[in-house]
Amino acid sequence: MNLTVEHKENISQEDINIFYEFCKKSVDNAEIASYLEACVRCGLCFEACHFAVSENISGKMKPELVPAYKADLLRDIYKENYTILGKIKKALGFGVKITPEKIKEQKFLVYDTCTNCDRCARVCPMGIETPKLTSIVRGALSLAGQAPEDLVNATNAALETGSPFGIDKESYLQILTDISKNHDIQIPIDKNNSEYLYITTSLDLTQFQDSIAKAAKIFNRANLNWTMSSIAREGSNMGVFLGRKDIQKELGKRILEGAKKVGAKYLIYAECGHGYQFLRYVAPNLFEDWDFEVILVDELAYKLINERKINLNKKVLKQTATLHYSCQIGRRGGLTQIPRELTKMVSENYVDSIDKAEKNLCCGGGGGVVINEEAHEHMQKAFLLKIEQYDKVGAKNIVTYCANCQFVLDMNSKEYNRDYQIKSLIELIAEAMED
Repeated sequence: MNLTVEHKENISQEDINIFYEFCKKSVDNAEIASYLEACVRCGLCFEACHFAVSENISGKMKPELVPAYKADLLRDIYKENYTILGKIKKALGFGVKITPEKIKEQKFLVYDTCTNCDRCARVCPMGIETPKLTSIVRGALSLAGQAPEDLVNATNAALETGSPFGIDKESYLQILTDISKNHDIQIPIDKNNSEYLYITTSLDLTQFQDSIAKAAKIFNRANLNWTMSSIAREGSNMGVFLGRKDIQKELGKRILEGAKKVGAKYLIYAECGHGYQFLRYVAPNLFEDWDFEVILVDELAYKLINERKINLNKKVLKQTATLHYSCQIGRRGGLTQIPRELTKMVSENYVDSIDKAEKNLCCGGGGGVVINEEAHEHMQKAFLLKIEQYDKVGAKNIVTYCANCQFVLDMNSKEYNRDYQIKSLIELIAEAMED
């Protein structure tokens, strides 16, 4: 499939029509309709949204940032096409009027100030999953050429080269060769009849190469039959950020092909939130022959420790440590307690910075926000809430099990001149492993 995404500076009537028709088609099902009908405007989702709260405490109250409001245009499109009152209003000339300014506002609401962290859905008394609604709007905007330019460029690079950073097959193989030499570690590639396939991301390949080496050390120590793949070489999926199932499927197909070629039964996925969400919960519904068990690399390490295939013999974090729960892996994916137990295993002084893992605040850069330069100011404001959270418990080490979170937390810590040490959980496990 020859897919490309377009970015347009100007918004034509044709673009507005494309946006409208995508929304209209997407709300024609019982689940989405129930969400659009159920909102009672209680306002609880306001306090759950890190963007809404951070804008408020900075002195610039923006009521449009309330998550419920972000679905209002979608709700209006639904009503005028699928409710009697809405159809009457449309017939009388009082239908939905979408202007270029309205399209720009939608982009701000769903791309610049939303990470699809799911926190709003957890407090909603009506059970409305707002991230599903904002993802529809994202998909409509991307088809109309109104997705953020940075996300569009990354998506097209992923479709063309297999990586949002433009890392092609040759570069990928060279990076793994260099990691293998620099760390004196064996990294098998395209090994047939491998039970486990390790899938990483471009962020690891460029920013966190130690995490690849440390994961390989754990796999080799446990004598796993594993490999990496020159086909399934990128676990991130830009289609998730754009709300585009066609792009999700095209990029996911490469994972499927690579996994089948090496004969894998298990897909070990690197520390990455949205990719984990896609591989574990979305891909099985996109591909009939998706017959793999997806397991996060930290989840596998925990299993190996319990089976005594690897041993931890030291606490590698001396100063106060806390865990940052990934929204996509933790709150949405359900993996919270294992990372917490692992963090306690490698820390001399562990503290919880939140009373319940499901209430943890997003890093502020998920959902593609960190890639989107236009959203940088809002991401920075949201980080003030994380500073308050960490300083309250005196945390010095912030442990993460998502590379995107690690990147965002480290970047914002430096911008605010904080001395937090942002640590990868899988790297800490490897460092604590018995020699």
